[in-house]
Amino acid sequence: MIRRATLNDVDQIATIILRAWKVAYSGIIDSEYVDNMNKDKYVSIFKNNILNQEELIYVYDEHGVKGFISGKEHEGEYDCEIVGLYVDPEKQRKGVGKLLFNKIKEDLRSRGKINLILWTLDDADNNGFYRKMGGVKKETKKLNYGGKSYAGVGFIFDLK
Repeated sequence: MIRRATLNDVDQIATIILRAWKVAYSGIIDSEYVDNMNKDKYVSIFKNNILNQEELIYVYDEHGVKGFISGKEHEGEYDCEIVGLYVDPEKQRKGVGKLLFNKIKEDLRSRGKINLILWTLDDADNNGFYRKMGGVKKETKKLNYGGKSYAGVGFIFDLK
């Protein structure tokens, strides 16, 4: 079931981030950075995001949170952004990401948003998923993790 995230979900969300990074970015991001990611940092970020409604956050709940997506509205050419989409590695490739992605697209579209951007690492495995969901690689920028710079790509989605 997909539902809005609550404060009770933040610990599980943080755990999913740590687990997913170890799988998704192994061999791409410096392993020292991934190994030293701090769960408490993400718990704090998501508590703040939920309390202050800084992002739209949905979770996939199947006897506990197994995935989540977060997004926010912007001004400018890209009027909304997916900030994070993470699925527990054990639930990947089972349709969870697609359900979450479609839910937030529907929410953003209902708010009158039309141009969605999502930033990720270029050539990561998730690039295929974003293409399959209708994304087009259009933007590039450097993404910094642990003081190191990596090639980032912006996938654009037309919500019209």
